[in-house]
Amino acid sequence: ICCDSERLFGVAISGGDFRRCMQTSFQPDGVDMLAARGQMLLAARAAGVQCFDTVFTNLDDMEGFEAEVRQNKAMGFDGKSLINPKQIRFVHEVFAPTEKEVIQAEKIVRAIKENAEKGLGVFTVDGKRIYIAFLPGAERPLRLARACGMYEGDLV
Repeated sequence: ICCDSERLFGVAISGGDFRRCMQTSFQPDGVDMLAARGQMLLAARAAGVQCFDTVFTNLDDMEGFEAEVRQNKAMGFDGKSLINPKQIRFVHEVFAPTEKEVIQAEKIVRAIKENAEKGLGVFTVDGKRIYIAFLPGAERPLRLARACGMYEGDLV
């Protein structure tokens, strides 16, 4: 499905449909959706498209919503499907890169490019081992920061 059309830029999970088919119900810790979330993320990454988590329907449970959004970010999602404007600000805060992440990404992208010119594919940045294959991952926070209006640099 993720590779079905070149126009496809991303996919999203429908938690309600998945839970109904699996004969389960919402669980605050997210265990009811872990298998689907993981498989959807793998498929999206393999296809090179974005992946968005399902909506959080309990608008009175902001604590639960925030915990789920943080879990989504930790799992590797690109964002979250929303059903209410009051959810937007928090999702933006969680998924937008921090200033520290942008600075680190710039440092890594510069180091990768400089070392590639020297023919080096493995080196360290701030004591961490970096591989040239990390370039797309290092550029991602910069692309996100640009999309958020936080980055005007020239590395991406």
